[in-house]
Amino acid sequence: MKAPRIVPWLFLAPFLLLFTAFYVAPVVYAGYLSLFIKKRGAFGPARDVFGGLANYVRAFQDTDFLASLVNILKFGLVQVPLMIVLATALALILDGVKGRAQGFFRTAFYLPYTIPSVIAGLLWGYLYSKNLSPFNQITGLQTDFLSSSVVLWSIANIVTWTWTGYNMITLYAALQNIPGDLYEAARIDGASSWTLTRYIKLPLLKPSLLLVLIFSIIGTMQIFAEPFVLRPLGYVPDNITPNTYLYLVASRDGNFSYAATLAILLAVFTFLLSAVFLRFTRRGGEL
Repeated sequence: MKAPRIVPWLFLAPFLLLFTAFYVAPVVYAGYLSLFIKKRGAFGPARDVFGGLANYVRAFQDTDFLASLVNILKFGLVQVPLMIVLATALALILDGVKGRAQGFFRTAFYLPYTIPSVIAGLLWGYLYSKNLSPFNQITGLQTDFLSSSVVLWSIANIVTWTWTGYNMITLYAALQNIPGDLYEAARIDGASSWTLTRYIKLPLLKPSLLLVLIFSIIGTMQIFAEPFVLRPLGYVPDNITPNTYLYLVASRDGNFSYAATLAILLAVFTFLLSAVFLRFTRRGGEL
């Protein structure tokens, strides 16, 4: 006897309700809010009035918002490849370690990810402090890691330190799923450790690398906690990242409609960037 058609929907109902309430509804509301602009009258406080696409036109002329997009693109072009290379190297090293040492190193590499971003920002903020930094005390230099010309890369270091271990675990899990028969057959043919890595491990790791890269691109576009925590400790520009800028537009300027517009444009830009990356790298599930 077949179950009624409504049964699958009953199982899906909790997820659909939560998804609609906490994802679809906020997105729809943000789209609605973005159609209003702040207008000041002759008397009284500013009020929201319907402005159509005025906020979107303003966003494409907003030099601070455009500069934040340029900053995050430069950040991603340097930080993401470096982090993925480090994560891949650590995963390969961990895959070659046997015994109890494997568990120790796996935990040690993953440990930075378990530290909340705010705490990590405060820890590195102390290490970056011009007067308190152990780096400056050891080297005798007075490097300002939070100066306007360096702060973006100081943030990149924090993000790399935090997320390399997380990506390493993903890649390590993929390496563990490679059939041992392939290694055994290759060793019978006289393959060395480098040959195994070059012709078996790395090619079979490509789908997982693609996944990690996509998640890293999306995560890069969402960076907020690290620059926000470092703001009181040094010179961190308002437009250091898009999320930092739109947060200040909403909290400091009180312009929630324009902040909603920037959030929608950031989401669209992230989607397009990910789609372009997939278009030029994915060939049947491989890089």
